[in-house]
Amino acid sequence: SWSTAPSLVERILVLTREKVKWLREKLTPLRVAVLLVVIVGLYAGWSFFEHSPSANAFCATCHTMEPFYKEFQQSPHKQFNCHACHELNLQSIAGTIGAFYLTITGQAPDPEELRLEARLQLRGECLKCHSIEDLENFTLHRIHLGVVEISDTCSACHSTHLLKPQNSDCTRCHNYGETLEKHKGYHRYAFAITILEEKNLTKTMPPEILNIIQELAGPQVECYRCHGETAKWNIPLNEECYVGALKGKTCLDCHKDLPEIDITDNKCIDCHRK
Repeated sequence: SWSTAPSLVERILVLTREKVKWLREKLTPLRVAVLLVVIVGLYAGWSFFEHSPSANAFCATCHTMEPFYKEFQQSPHKQFNCHACHELNLQSIAGTIGAFYLTITGQAPDPEELRLEARLQLRGECLKCHSIEDLENFTLHRIHLGVVEISDTCSACHSTHLLKPQNSDCTRCHNYGETLEKHKGYHRYAFAITILEEKNLTKTMPPEILNIIQELAGPQVECYRCHGETAKWNIPLNEECYVGALKGKTCLDCHKDLPEIDITDNKCIDCHRK
């Protein structure tokens, strides 16, 4: 009722004065200083763990994560903290606690099992930093982007931590034996088509004849498509090639006998890296 309102207000005021008095007695300058140091220390520790790449070593203390940490140290992303992709939230904290329990009880999963489950999510992770427009600047990305957008993962080509595509990533989709044979014919067709173009015969030659040449010699690849700084694929030229070009020579003036291309011991990204 209205008659009791003043007494209620008085009680609140008395209680407030008592709490303030208690705080003044307990919070001495020394205790306030210690409290501030603790708060700042906790924030600094959290900030280091959340943002510093040096904190990534903590993840490697778990033997399950050690292979991924070593791979990550060789990747283009090694200057980032793990939490750039692995967000620190209640779900990830619960997962970390669960993984710790499995580790100390000897039930930790094999790293290769985790690798099979891991996926780089295009929209949830990769596009936080990369844009579709930037990705399309690279020929390899532009070719494979359709598959990536449908599957919503970049892990078909990029392993989750190493990131640099390995031949084993490429051969998930591309038949290794067919790829070896296809590359062997590149020089043969390049030689044939270049000679025909020099003699201005390709424009008048029936398409079926050109198709026969392509079948016999391999896919259409002129020199500039693979070699040189502006080439689609990045296979560098020797200095002598530039000197010859300045003198007005063509590739075939010097390269009379083009060798068969053997890529058996090569990494795909040695050439396909644009």
